[in-house]
Amino acid sequence: MKRVALLLSAVLVTGCSLPLRMVPDNPIPISNSFQPPLDGVVAGLVIGAAAWYVLDPKAPNWEVKTMRLDTERVEIRLRKKRFSTGGDGEAQWLFQQHAREIADRNGAGGFQILSYTEEIDSETTFARRLTRGVVRLLPPA
Repeated sequence: MKRVALLLSAVLVTGCSLPLRMVPDNPIPISNSFQPPLDGVVAGLVIGAAAWYVLDPKAPNWEVKTMRLDTERVEIRLRKKRFSTGGDGEAQWLFQQHAREIADRNGAGGFQILSYTEEIDSETTFARRLTRGVVRLLPPA
């Protein structure tokens, strides 16, 4: 993600310093009173596409990773998107749902939560929520 942001920044800075006009600024005649310049429309579309890529409202709010520690224990890590609309209170529910799915998939009789933590990762300007925990798979009943 950092590479994409760096590349996008470099392209934008380079584009702003070029004397050539890649897109003519001819007005688009939509109506007599509204004729936006073509370069403004193109710039708006590019900025909108970049914002959509970063925000991506249809993407899941949480990224889930699981790692098998041994035959009985599984670590579950949840990482929330930096930019999201809602989903702040669903970490524990989502953690338990994934633990239940793992137990069902492995034929276990259930699971026991051995550890569970919620954190805020603020490595950049925008913080993100992290949740991690370890569950023990119980033998079948």
